[in-house]
Amino acid sequence: MTTRRQGESAWDRDVRLWTERKPPLTRYLQHAVATSGRSPFAIAREYIGLARGRGRLTLQEYVQYSVYDPSLSDDERGRFLTERLHWPIVRRCNDIAWQAATEDKWLCGQLLERAGLPQPPILAMIDTTGRAFPGTRKIRTEREFGEFVRGCGREGTPLFCKPNHGLASYGAFVVDGVERERLHVHGEGWMAYDACFPEFIGGHCYVVQPVQRNHPALARYTERLATVRVYLLRTDAGVKLPFAALKMAASEHVADNYWRSGNLACDVDPATGEIRSARTKDAFGTTDHRAHPDTGADLVGERVPGWDDLVALAHECSAIFTPVRYHSMDIAILADGLSIVEVNTGGAFNIPQLAGGRGFLTDQVLDFFRACGFKG
Repeated sequence: MTTRRQGESAWDRDVRLWTERKPPLTRYLQHAVATSGRSPFAIAREYIGLARGRGRLTLQEYVQYSVYDPSLSDDERGRFLTERLHWPIVRRCNDIAWQAATEDKWLCGQLLERAGLPQPPILAMIDTTGRAFPGTRKIRTEREFGEFVRGCGREGTPLFCKPNHGLASYGAFVVDGVERERLHVHGEGWMAYDACFPEFIGGHCYVVQPVQRNHPALARYTERLATVRVYLLRTDAGVKLPFAALKMAASEHVADNYWRSGNLACDVDPATGEIRSARTKDAFGTTDHRAHPDTGADLVGERVPGWDDLVALAHECSAIFTPVRYHSMDIAILADGLSIVEVNTGGAFNIPQLAGGRGFLTDQVLDFFRACGFKG
């Protein structure tokens, strides 16, 4: 059943759902005290010290990362890093003039295509402004939108649609059924074209791609496209890959971003591709799973298929974006090969910290950030 309010766009709905999931701050403190068995005074004193330290943790992050766990050392606690420092650090590390080369998905796609790197094909761009997308079909009106979607329906092509300047998959949707006067949106139901185009899309610029399918080794976990998030540091000694995470969507979601309830993030050994942990997330922390919670298929100890080829592709793609010294990318593993779904300037700190239970500021990352001017 849809959770969208009348007149609300897909983007606005997702932003609202993400915002509404945040409990009051007092609940976080209560959870930490109840879970750890430590006194409220000890928890508050420790949190205040970390909030003022190099990691600048918020109370929500302190609790979600289980930094209050009495088994952690002071050094381990001091390695967790707040998401609020992401963009200040990114601006230190990167030539920010290059940001559009990753964050504009159509533009990034042109670079990847020119380099001959695998990616989901862009079937069309939905955009009502005067911007041109040379070589790509542009959909400007409701009529053009209907003609395009019906054509894809006749060919049996389900569509994945995402905002061109999106983040965290806000506003993403899948069209998996088509009739003459209406289309079926996963999780929303049937929708008339004259409602979908002006209201659900809501004037946002969208990239339209075919739905891609997982490699059989990953299809046993989820029918939705899974991706591997790899983090890359371009150092004077070469490209380093400090973190990797396999992200998988629950069946009711169309995207694997971790803010969506029930989605999994797996900590992956960057050297071997072995899954070291698998976790779902809620407002107060994470829950460990050795097997997939829905299908029962083993997770921990399994190896991501084609790992060496995936790492080689990440390095090849990274060379295009050398001025973006700290970046990440999401790579899908398909039955017939790899597909670069997205390249990101920077990369969220929370995914590896939540999936692996370790702070982002390893010695390697800390040395790199400090070389770029980070004072922590």
